[in-house]
Amino acid sequence: MTLSATTTAASDLARRALLESIPANHVGKAMDSVDQPSDDSAVAIATHTFECTSPAYPGWYWEVSVIGIAGQENLTVSEINLLPGTAALVPSAWKPWADRIEAGDLGVGDLLPTPENDERLTAGLTGLDEFRDDLEPLHPQQWEMGLGREQILSPLGMERAVDRWFEKLNGPRAAMAKSAPAHCGSCGFLVPIGGSIGQVFGVCGNEFGAADGQIVATTFGCGAHSSVKEAQGAPIPVVDLVIDDRADELTDGSDLPDYVADEPKPDHDTFDHNDDVELANTSAEAEFEDLAMVDQIESALEILETQNLEADESAQAMADFYDDDEDSE
Repeated sequence: MTLSATTTAASDLARRALLESIPANHVGKAMDSVDQPSDDSAVAIATHTFECTSPAYPGWYWEVSVIGIAGQENLTVSEINLLPGTAALVPSAWKPWADRIEAGDLGVGDLLPTPENDERLTAGLTGLDEFRDDLEPLHPQQWEMGLGREQILSPLGMERAVDRWFEKLNGPRAAMAKSAPAHCGSCGFLVPIGGSIGQVFGVCGNEFGAADGQIVATTFGCGAHSSVKEAQGAPIPVVDLVIDDRADELTDGSDLPDYVADEPKPDHDTFDHNDDVELANTSAEAEFEDLAMVDQIESALEILETQNLEADESAQAMADFYDDDEDSE
């Protein structure tokens, strides 16, 4: 038995049922009617759908279930639903509260209980355990770090931690690492950590580094690597400045012309009259100072020449004296 013979009547009944509880401007035109399977051959079920024109539910539609029973003239409305269509805006799937916590949500004073049978943890050794024949074999993490703790990272938890750290800013794929001159594995500031994880991770101990006090991959790197040296000097050798003071002392400057200073040529576009006067006074003073210095030099040279002449005359007198003695003998 189906309701195909009474589709129009069933659709009208479904619309009337909607309008009893839904505003008329929220119910649009009829969209479709579909016969549904029934466990009882005497019962026929059909769903009628209508557009939802409510501005709060774009892309949704109304669904009304109508039931017809063999031997009964009247149809019955079973239920009314508002369902999302393919273009409807729907919320994300519901998540349990325990699964909604994300990294960075823990605040000051917050407590985050560890769930039972957490796959990220495994049994550790507290030192009070009784070794029994049925004790499970220990894995490497327990050999190295487990003593004194009830639980430690399981191999799965360790693998997840490594994956997270490699993808973070201090991993080998970071832009800082790609432009670094060398990796952290060869840096003197890398603080090693124990256990098997210490083969690929360490702690940065450079206060000027990009990750001071943070876990870094040995393949990470930054510009503060310990092998970075200061830039050397220019590759072209520069000859040291040599001043020959003795040559200046032995130079005879008596034949040098008197120094005459050039007259300054003031720029009238730049200086005013007062500036011209000041500049002229300054030039005159400099000229007098230079002339006085030349006079002092000439006087000093005359004294030297006089002393040299007197020394020569004394030497000649001594020579003549000894020559006279030899002649007398």
